[in-house]
Amino acid sequence: MFGRYKIELSDKITLHFISINTYSKRLKDYMETNIHQIWNGDNEIIESAEDINITKTELKNLIENKTPEQKIGIVSEFICHLYLRANKYEQHFLFRNLEEKGMKKGFDGLYILDNELYIYESKSSLETTKTSTHNGNIGESYHDLRKKIEGINTTNDPWRNAYNHASHRSINFNENISKTLKKLSKEYVQKKFSKIENYNLIPSSTLYLGTRYSSIDKIDLKNKMERLINDYEFNKINVLCINKKSAQHFIDYLNE
Repeated sequence: MFGRYKIELSDKITLHFISINTYSKRLKDYMETNIHQIWNGDNEIIESAEDINITKTELKNLIENKTPEQKIGIVSEFICHLYLRANKYEQHFLFRNLEEKGMKKGFDGLYILDNELYIYESKSSLETTKTSTHNGNIGESYHDLRKKIEGINTTNDPWRNAYNHASHRSINFNENISKTLKKLSKEYVQKKFSKIENYNLIPSSTLYLGTRYSSIDKIDLKNKMERLINDYEFNKINVLCINKKSAQHFIDYLNE
């Protein structure tokens, strides 16, 4: 479904390589059963098939008003959320409004797996940017996470954003996570910042390749990722790298 290749380098480090040329029927069927919950939260009741169509329309309206860079970012994040859900990561945020630049902007996602908190950050590159690499995008994702966690960029409090999402009625409520996020938000305001080495991270990279599309060279990218993250600090890290042909496939799906 995802053309996935998973490599567990250790009990702390896992690499996920995903290659998507076209959308198979199986992938589109899985999207159909998850799109409403990704957008609205797992507790948002589907009363009829029209609810799913409304969600698709909301996503279409969001994408239509964005720049090319923002459009591919939205599609990339959706595919990553879809993939993580398929791998039993519990989504503790709403996809709606996370793309907006403003007071609500924080982490790109917050997940729980085996009662552990994971923080997700996404970077993607247009197919016209031929010099882009997974190394570059993963590096940018990681350093953005470090800036937010360690208070290097304090424009917005990412923990307050995460707390607001995790406490939303449409999200499966987890009291321990909610308390932790509220505490971290208070400390952030007091400039008592955390260290990235204490957190579980999910940095992701999506390369849109167009006519240059090819599946990920697993051995080559594995070697590059091992070298890249060798100096990174984290509790656990799941690295997501995606080769994708086009964002248009997602837009076509929304229009079906």
